[in-house]
Amino acid sequence: MRQIIKWRWAILVLWLVATVLLTVFQPDVNAILQQRGQDPLAEDSPSKVAGALLNKMTGQSGTSDIVVFHEENKLTDDDMKSIESGVMNMKAKQSELGITEVLDPFSMPEAKSQLISEDGTTVMVSFSLDKNGRDMEEITDQFNQALKDVKATYYLSGEDFIQNDYIKASTAGVEKSAALTVIFILVVLIVMFRSIVIPFVSLLAVGISYLCSMGIAAQIIDKMNFPVTSVTQMLLVLILFGIGTDYNILLFNRFKEELSHGKSVDEAIVVSYRTAGKTIVYSILTVFIAFAGLSFSDFGIYKSANVVAIGTVILVLEILTLTPFLMKTLGPKLFWPSKKVAGHKESTFWAKLTAVSVKHPIIVTVIIVILMIPVLLTSGQKLSFDQLKELGNGYPSTKGFSIVADHFSRGQALPTTVVIEDDKPMDNTDTLGVIDKLTEKLKGIDGVKSVSSVTQPQSEPVEDFYISSQTETVTDGISASKKGVDQIKDGLDQIGGKLTTPDFSSANQLVSGTGQVKQGYDQITDAISQVSGGIKQGASGASELSKGIAKLEAGMNTVSTNTSKINQGLSELSKGYASLAGGYEQVSGQIPQIQQGLAGMNTLIGNLGESHSELAEDPNYIQLKQTGEGLVTGLAQLDGGLKELNANYGKLNASFAQASGGLGQIAAAQKQMAAGLAALEQGADQLAKGLRQGSSGSQEIAANMKKLNAALGSVQSGQQQLLSGLSSLSGGMSQLKEGIDQSGNGLGDISDGLGKTNDFLTQLNSSKTFFIPREALENEDFQQAVDAFMSKDRTITKLIVILNDDPYSPAAMDTIEKINDEVSGTLKGTVLGNATFGAAGPSSTTYDTNKAQISSFNSTAVIVIVSVFVVLLFVIRSFWPSVFIVLSLVASYYVAMSASKFVTTYIIGAEGVSSFVPFFSFIVIVAVGVDYSIFLMERYKENGELSPGEGIVRAARSVGGVIISAMVILGGTFATLMPSGLVLLIELAAAVIVGLVVLCFILLPMLVPALIVLPETLSRGRSRKQQMAHVSGKDSTLDS
Repeated sequence: MRQIIKWRWAILVLWLVATVLLTVFQPDVNAILQQRGQDPLAEDSPSKVAGALLNKMTGQSGTSDIVVFHEENKLTDDDMKSIESGVMNMKAKQSELGITEVLDPFSMPEAKSQLISEDGTTVMVSFSLDKNGRDMEEITDQFNQALKDVKATYYLSGEDFIQNDYIKASTAGVEKSAALTVIFILVVLIVMFRSIVIPFVSLLAVGISYLCSMGIAAQIIDKMNFPVTSVTQMLLVLILFGIGTDYNILLFNRFKEELSHGKSVDEAIVVSYRTAGKTIVYSILTVFIAFAGLSFSDFGIYKSANVVAIGTVILVLEILTLTPFLMKTLGPKLFWPSKKVAGHKESTFWAKLTAVSVKHPIIVTVIIVILMIPVLLTSGQKLSFDQLKELGNGYPSTKGFSIVADHFSRGQALPTTVVIEDDKPMDNTDTLGVIDKLTEKLKGIDGVKSVSSVTQPQSEPVEDFYISSQTETVTDGISASKKGVDQIKDGLDQIGGKLTTPDFSSANQLVSGTGQVKQGYDQITDAISQVSGGIKQGASGASELSKGIAKLEAGMNTVSTNTSKINQGLSELSKGYASLAGGYEQVSGQIPQIQQGLAGMNTLIGNLGESHSELAEDPNYIQLKQTGEGLVTGLAQLDGGLKELNANYGKLNASFAQASGGLGQIAAAQKQMAAGLAALEQGADQLAKGLRQGSSGSQEIAANMKKLNAALGSVQSGQQQLLSGLSSLSGGMSQLKEGIDQSGNGLGDISDGLGKTNDFLTQLNSSKTFFIPREALENEDFQQAVDAFMSKDRTITKLIVILNDDPYSPAAMDTIEKINDEVSGTLKGTVLGNATFGAAGPSSTTYDTNKAQISSFNSTAVIVIVSVFVVLLFVIRSFWPSVFIVLSLVASYYVAMSASKFVTTYIIGAEGVSSFVPFFSFIVIVAVGVDYSIFLMERYKENGELSPGEGIVRAARSVGGVIISAMVILGGTFATLMPSGLVLLIELAAAVIVGLVVLCFILLPMLVPALIVLPETLSRGRSRKQQMAHVSGKDSTLDS
């Protein structure tokens, strides 16, 4: 230390030069922050993966943002024209603005309902923004220039603009806090030391360490791409000025105390650094270890606080080198205008608290433990990542978003995009089926308003892409075909039942009778010839001729009657076959339609097998396919049989016509014969009377009888042909009946097959199976959807998910978790089972941030606690006091969390504690709180000759005032965050202040001393009991 005092002026010059250089050449951290944004996530987080896939899909990088045009009293036509002109100007300057994927209601009329509010007051235009190395202020100016002619009020909002306003608000809060911190420290130090010099000297020393620390940190942030956040600079300001002032108070108080003992300035400096300086170095070491432990965190926001470790190194160098210069140069004047150079006053308050704890350690410990129980039960935190609610509506981005939330939906402005990448093109039925299934699954999640995808570009299912729609016409046709087949079968069954082989025995009798008639006519002819030859000989045979003719007339009447009956039977039979012909024609006419329907059905069954390969092993599907093929073969055979049957029917009908015609001639001839025989009989009678008058009549009769014989020969020949035709008809009727029965059975099989097919297709209808035909895949309209939702090589696709809640709200976080689980579960085991996927957007990013933060919190907290415990062991060199101090630090953190929960819920009225508050409260309370513990324990070690109880009470009396002053300084610096108006800073300040107050007034002066003396107290209690037992035993012996 004496060498440092000796070279103090050179050291001063080095500090001044370093401060100037680091300040002049310091990169603008705020500009870097605005350009980079707060990106604490690792590259393998789902939202980062999804973002990279989106950039790969579009060929450009960017985030989702919007422009909101709004007028309270509805947008006029002039407003709409100026908005359209402004949007067109934006699109004309796309490359300059760095925007892509512009979605507006003017160039895309089909999107009007989604981009223009129903009340006509709001128009929303969305786009993807690539910063291209620009800061958000420059980007905002460029947008304002592009939209300068728009008459309506507009707001730039979205992920980039909201985050930029949040950063600006945080920066403004830090700057305000820094100014208030300086003022506060000045006031406190003036009151504490009754000096005007010490406050400025202290601020100067800490200010130099801050400038150098920030200069180094800025270079690391800029050159080494070290993470930076809105709280980075704030923590460095608060911690350095807080603990730096605390250390100065400790050091200056010891310096003042040594001066009051009559030491020289140099001796006072040396002694101060030998005692208080060692304590300060140990304290800074703990702070350094705590913040350096954040280097092991994989969460960028936590790691960004590592700059405090840099600050502590610079601070300890400043305290060890520059502060001695100030103390040597000013000496007692450091405390001017105070003339009393006396040490700081002892703290009787702390001494009394510690004395009570030492006297009643068990009671104090039990009471504090009991009080901690409700604290622990109420310290659980519901974290909030809602930057919108933290900012309020006082910023353009949040104002614009609130307008969108009021006039559209809260999730529409900043949707979530699920992105999937496979190693093969996805524009095929199998993959699209998985995507469509995923789309429906995501729609079913609570909190999801709508989902758009390549299969549902308008967020609604396309019915033509489902088998239920495609097979509806087929099932209707099959039902109609089955009904027709059943009707034909019923008709054939009726025909087959009524169709019997006719009895043609009367035809044989007719042929036999006709032969007898002809034979009789031959005999008559012979008789007439004999009569004609013998007329001349006499008229003796005339009476016999009259008798024969009478017999012949009677036989002819009998034949005529039988012929009429046969003719009537043939007429009825011909009518029956005529009605049968109608049934054949109906059957023959419907068979082609049935064949066409079966062909379509077999094609559909084949396609179904191709699209669902698992059906190839399904016995029901195989039987269905074989039945369809068998039905086609059976129908072909039935069609051939009906054609052959129609041909035989034509021949049969012709035979009926010929036979009917012959019978008609016979009937006519028989009538002529009967009339002739009647005339003949009459003539015979006259002949008997007139034979004697001449023989000319007999010659005429003989000639007529020859003609009659020839006619009877023709009749007999026709009857024989009729008999032959009727015999063929009888055989054909048997074949016809057999064929009709077989046709009925075949149609029954067809009806059963159609019924099974219809049942199977009906089951497919109810399952709503996705199947997109090849023609649809090549359709121009569908290709537009493919282009919009897939990459050019079709290996990447996206699904746009609109949530019901604010994208930063806790409810949105729960929904994102369900979306991630659903995507993973749905893709597993499908053709996309090995695909890469993720969800992009502010909700997904916030969810991943929350998840990473919680995981990093737990691991980093363990590292910090262990590191602090190790340092305590090194400094205190006692195990149990180190454990007690760590327990008190953890307890003060839980009290702080309980207090922040109370402030958040009942004072601020927020849904949850800001996400960064728990960790930064923890690190500040532990890192700074352990300082106060070291202050106490270092002075405790100086009282090693005393008992533990006396030593801790004296240490408390000695450093209590210093610790309270340090707590007031640090608590006050954090209190300066409250006027910032930012919820995060208010909650952080409340948590740290409460934690420090509890630590400084309850846990350090009462719990830690009580635990330190507790073993000795318990030991004394056991000894006292043993002594009492021993005395009692002695008395018993004496009595006996």
